Amino acid sequence: MWRLFSLLACALLFGMAQADDEAAHYLISFELWMHGEPVDAPRMIVEAGQPASMEMDGPRGHWRIEAEVERPAANEYAPDDALWLHLAVHERVDGEWEVLADTMLGVPEGQPATFSVVEGEIDEPSPEDSLMFLRATTSRVQSGEMPAH
Repeated sequence: MWRLFSLLACALLFGMAQADDEAAHYLISFELWMHGEPVDAPRMIVEAGQPASMEMDGPRGHWRIEAEVERPAANEYAPDDALWLHLAVHERVDGEWEVLADTMLGVPEGQPATFSVVEGEIDEPSPEDSLMFLRATTSRVQSGEMPAH
């Protein structure tokens, strides 16, 4: 009887932890450079597993960042602080959105993730020599820190 009760309690706690991860909110802080120029990229709060996007203007164009954050599945054997960060950067060209780059990065929570688009062969891309360079840092937002809508 106690064994059954213990198993049910463990299953309930595991289910609550999964629900908590699914309802989690994350703050993503961006640093974006387009054609070697910094673009003012505001921060974004996203709900785990829900896509979000934002648009911004820069000195040489108009861009959109799409982002989604999710925890790795249990069978992926990732570290406890790991996140999957789906990112896409679009540029508006002649009134139409064109995808510059999209990726999915595995990154520890709180650590920066970077990706870039370069011309030619560059050993270590930097913001100054990339067509597009994005650095994103993701951290969990505690329920008391959520901004009012």
